Amino acid sequence: MADEAHDPVGRLKELLGRSEYIKAFDLARTAVADNDAGVRLRHGGVLALARMGAIDQARRIYAQWGLDAVIDNEDVLALKGRLLKDEALAQHGEERRRGLHEAAAAYRRAYDASGGYFSAINVASLSHLAGDRAAAGHWAATASRLAADEESYYGRATMAEAAIVAGDLDAASQRLQEAIALQGASLDAKVTTRRQLRMLLGGGNAAILKPLDPPGVAHFCGHRLSLEAQDARFPPSREAAVAEEVRRLVAAHDIRFATGSLASGADIIIAEAVLERGGELDVVLPFAQAEFIDVSVRSDGAAWVDRFHRCLERAADVHFVTGGAYLGHDALFGYASHFALGLACLRSASLEAPLHQIAVWDGVAAAPDATAGTGPDVAMGRSMGLIQHIVSPNARPPQPVADLPVPIASPDAEQRQRRTMVFGDLKGFSKLRDEQIPPYVDHVLGAIARVLDRHERHLVFRNTWGDGLFLVFDNVSAAADCAFALQGAMAALDWEGIGLPGGMGLRLGMHYGPVFERTDHVLGRRNVFGEHVSRAARVEPITPEGQVYGTDATAAALAVDARDRFRSEYVGRLPLAKGYGEFRMYAVSRTTAKGDD
Repeated sequence: MADEAHDPVGRLKELLGRSEYIKAFDLARTAVADNDAGVRLRHGGVLALARMGAIDQARRIYAQWGLDAVIDNEDVLALKGRLLKDEALAQHGEERRRGLHEAAAAYRRAYDASGGYFSAINVASLSHLAGDRAAAGHWAATASRLAADEESYYGRATMAEAAIVAGDLDAASQRLQEAIALQGASLDAKVTTRRQLRMLLGGGNAAILKPLDPPGVAHFCGHRLSLEAQDARFPPSREAAVAEEVRRLVAAHDIRFATGSLASGADIIIAEAVLERGGELDVVLPFAQAEFIDVSVRSDGAAWVDRFHRCLERAADVHFVTGGAYLGHDALFGYASHFALGLACLRSASLEAPLHQIAVWDGVAAAPDATAGTGPDVAMGRSMGLIQHIVSPNARPPQPVADLPVPIASPDAEQRQRRTMVFGDLKGFSKLRDEQIPPYVDHVLGAIARVLDRHERHLVFRNTWGDGLFLVFDNVSAAADCAFALQGAMAALDWEGIGLPGGMGLRLGMHYGPVFERTDHVLGRRNVFGEHVSRAARVEPITPEGQVYGTDATAAALAVDARDRFRSEYVGRLPLAKGYGEFRMYAVSRTTAKGDD
């Protein structure tokens, strides 16, 4: 890794390449504060904000850091075009068309400063989307001519994009095949190319994009192997046959990304098959590793413990529902499966890849009150429309998956409960003068209270300390609905009209996790406690005002429970306090114009 102190630009580029946008922006912001940030660092910091979805903040920082004054740097000028493009694509009708023309003009200025094909092709595509066919054709020809001199993935992909703008779909197909043959691009770059070209195609002629099709993503689950009896759900005599069928499925569907747990038996067999093909493995464990091995691995023999460790060492990421003890709370296994399925959904969405579920299952449906198990996992996958592959763990052929009811787990009140916590903070509150406090309480807190009253059905707990909010919900989608309703209420306020600074903004951070719900003897009412409350509190401080951020657990839960209503985009990793590692952060947005307000 580059030494950040000696090569901050190299470090910033590395962070951007890994989609670690939070860290990239923090690096640039620190350099600016120390008066040690050149144009490339300032550009990278604003680019990180744009990729985080914080477009308003990115435009403000672009000007604040003096990038508006740069007139001879293609990257800086093109970034202005990118910010205008993102804003325009969120609009409709005439406003969208004007915004696209404005973005194209910004890319034209970038081209004038550099003569590069990157700027030229963006002028072409934006002109095409705005309906200016003459300009689109001219700039497509310019970009194609410039790119033809470069034997690279990006050069050929640019020529393919230019051909689509020009309406020559045969040429576009040929250039894409050449681009893939040249390699030199990451999977994320190919996904970005595919998304851009599909937008230009307007949803038609999808066959042209076939060379850019991503590999498969899978959630996996299944029964543990039992040493006790040959007539068990998964007897030892069936291990080789199950492993062979799993390897066949992984190969046939090109599964390169898989998420699940690592209990002995099916989990480890599927994980091994994915790793054998060079795939990427994400592991979710319900509680601390040593205790998980004792509870879910060791009883089937020491060889399984060795296989567990080999898989874990090669995993790309390992997530823990809790770093603490099991305490006999079976609901943690169900939470882990829900988390793993959600992570698979997020990866599938980010790659626009087919989402599979590989399950080693005996076909026996789960009890209606089951909190965990292969049956509930298969039922959940079925309800979500996943491409399911059922492998029989015994001598009987696999049964067809019927429309299974998804069990509604209701853990005992003494067990940890699944809750979504929202922390909020009003930027600028600490600078209010005494005479501004009454209108703040009446208008701002009053507006917040009215939103919370409308979401009372799922609101388990609420608290405030002036500028801060702490909310707890029993439903993750209800929590997200409320968060966006709160942002809407803040955006609707006439701040200056009520005597408050216009720059105030609400930051909201969400986290979904298992917590203890107990009577708070100080407050005299029910409250929530546990490590996940502390984790939730760490999200809000890094959230841009006006936005809603969530942890990976939040994004995963929304991907399973409300996948058609919310979208989560990865923005980076946030370090936990006291050296407890890091967790992934996501910018959450609504895919529908209106939630359950």
